[in-house]
Amino acid sequence: MQNSFFQAICRMGIFMICAQAVIHFRPKGTYEKYLKLLVSVMVLTQLFLPIGNFLMGKGGEDAAQALEQFRQDLERSMAEAEASAAAADALLEKMTLEEVRGLLESQESQAGDLPEDSRDADGGGDSEGEGAQEEGAQESEIDEVEPIVIEVTIPGQEPED
Repeated sequence: MQNSFFQAICRMGIFMICAQAVIHFRPKGTYEKYLKLLVSVMVLTQLFLPIGNFLMGKGGEDAAQALEQFRQDLERSMAEAEASAAAADALLEKMTLEEVRGLLESQESQAGDLPEDSRDADGGGDSEGEGAQEEGAQESEIDEVEPIVIEVTIPGQEPED
């Protein structure tokens, strides 16, 4: 396809050189405008013939095949990207779970280092304490919230009481 365009450009260049030679060695000056008109029409014809062949003939089929190949490559790369994203998500999930397990284990080991008295106060150790903690979680009471007062002072004005 590119080869045919290159050949057409070469032919057009050679034709234009020959046409300029004919115009330069014209027999009379009165024929110059007619020769230029004729050469212009011939150059346009040489320009549009390869384009017409491309659109109507074999070039259109080549372009359709190239587009189909591009579509298949695009679909294949999209599938690979989806697989890669799924693998990255799975790895991220696995790493997160490992980090959470590590934190839980470190908290459990820190709780294991506490004296026996403090574990009983937390409810860790006694089965009765665990039951009381579960009931407390179900019957949790909300403490009354203390209102917050914000005082705004503007420079140059006295604060209001």
